[in-house]
Amino acid sequence: MKKALIMILTLLGIALLAGCGSEEQTEGKLVSEGVNTKCQVEYKDYKGQHGDIFLSKGDKVAVISPSALPDREQTDRTIRGLKDWGYEPVEGEHVCDKTRTMEDILSDLNWALEDKEIKGIFCVRGGYGSSEVADRIPAGLIRSSNKVIIGYSDITVYHSMWTVNGVPSIHACMSETFNTLENDCAVAEENILKGKIPSYKCENGKYYRTGKAKGVLIGGNLSTFSSVLNTAYDCTKTERPYIIFFEDVDEEMQQIHRYLTILKHAGVLKNASGIVFGEWTEFKAEKGDYSGNSRGGKFKSVADMIQRQFLDDIDVPVAFGFPAGHSDRNYPLLMGEEAELTVNNDGFELECGADR
Repeated sequence: MKKALIMILTLLGIALLAGCGSEEQTEGKLVSEGVNTKCQVEYKDYKGQHGDIFLSKGDKVAVISPSALPDREQTDRTIRGLKDWGYEPVEGEHVCDKTRTMEDILSDLNWALEDKEIKGIFCVRGGYGSSEVADRIPAGLIRSSNKVIIGYSDITVYHSMWTVNGVPSIHACMSETFNTLENDCAVAEENILKGKIPSYKCENGKYYRTGKAKGVLIGGNLSTFSSVLNTAYDCTKTERPYIIFFEDVDEEMQQIHRYLTILKHAGVLKNASGIVFGEWTEFKAEKGDYSGNSRGGKFKSVADMIQRQFLDDIDVPVAFGFPAGHSDRNYPLLMGEEAELTVNNDGFELECGADR
């Protein structure tokens, strides 16, 4: 009886600590918006002009890592998973080298683009380095190969390149698709590869701007996306309206503010027809020099900071908390294609492939 009482009191103490932590701890939980956002997913067959990029059972899929080096386990997991989905994965020559040169990375990527038997490109991991590779890809090769690339995080650079070249791409989980990714997200990724395009109906968080927008879906990882501005593969340099999506991981509040300020000064935010913010995961709750106290009171979350600092002169629909990014809930998005965003007081809807 005594042991049971001690256990009850211990559990009660843990619960109280969880609910009554410091302000920084509470904010650290709040900023991971999107992790717990509930979304309903519906699928429709793609009927746009790029139907030939999607995959069929038995297709050969290149397994490469055109960013950072993965390990053997990540690569093997990806190969097994693609086989389970009915594809024939073909590993690049330099995916798991102990060390690689730029020529090695380009060799794998150029092979995946040029080989007529390869129908799609599945990236094993992100990391860092894609912007260096992008500067070396032959002009027109992406357009002429017309192959879908799948990945996210540092692969954001490639999404922008594909969009500039008029080829859709898929922002989705990589090797973790076949490990920790939640089942409904994995199902959505498996479906989108086959041309069954998901549309999402999600609940709102505390922050949002109502309205309706249509445009090409662009974006990805916020810090990575800032490196594409004013390059040959800057997908914001378009006469077409665009809806922009952002997520990030392991960044401080002031870093997120810095990246968004770069985009603001470049006119990227103001020129968007709609904005979707995803997850801010592994966020450092200690905000350091940029707590918000010098901006009218402490920021309660990343969304609070964005609302107060970046949306005053922007009259477009804005959604917060879409479950895509660096967590176990990472729904896929069809990039470089028309999308529709509708935000109202009851929630928001994001329809991918809206020009079908």
